[in-house]
Amino acid sequence: MRLISPPKSVTKLERRAVHPVADHGVFRVDRLQYDELPRDVFVFSCPDWCNVVAETESGELVFVWQYRFGTDALSLEIPGGVIDDGESPEVAALRELREETGYEASSIELLSVVEPNPALQGNKCFTYLARGARLVGPTAFDDLEDLEVALVPKNTIAAVLDSGQITHALVVSALETYLRRFVRGSIATSSPS
Repeated sequence: MRLISPPKSVTKLERRAVHPVADHGVFRVDRLQYDELPRDVFVFSCPDWCNVVAETESGELVFVWQYRFGTDALSLEIPGGVIDDGESPEVAALRELREETGYEASSIELLSVVEPNPALQGNKCFTYLARGARLVGPTAFDDLEDLEVALVPKNTIAAVLDSGQITHALVVSALETYLRRFVRGSIATSSPS
């Protein structure tokens, strides 16, 4: 369902060519050529990603603390990661939840699909709501991961967002969608600091 009409004068450009420039494993740099543009465009080609808003039976959300190389800082996030080749987003979300936290869920449903940075990337981030999350075993981190689980009462999520403790844009987007769809009216409110 479209709520806003498409543009009348802006149109999609047609790519004439895509030239790989560099491959760095988690992303590739491509040079794009268009007949309509005066110069080439460079983009990052990334695999799709997934995130999981995992609710426990006791009303907490499962978060992870981890170090992020780009910001050189610790980041409070929901579990998530890269969707492997041939893997469905839902399976990847359940895998990431289990690997990063040791938790599994009794049910999972799609919460949102966003484009992380359409100016430079063509990938999508699929966020799932996992209900009935419970600790079932140890974590299984990737070679560059070191995470610590943090359980946060879901009725404090709005205040945690307003406090600025969560700065990862895809996590903020996922939690705002979660609050809007599933927690409205029962959340603790706060004013921005």
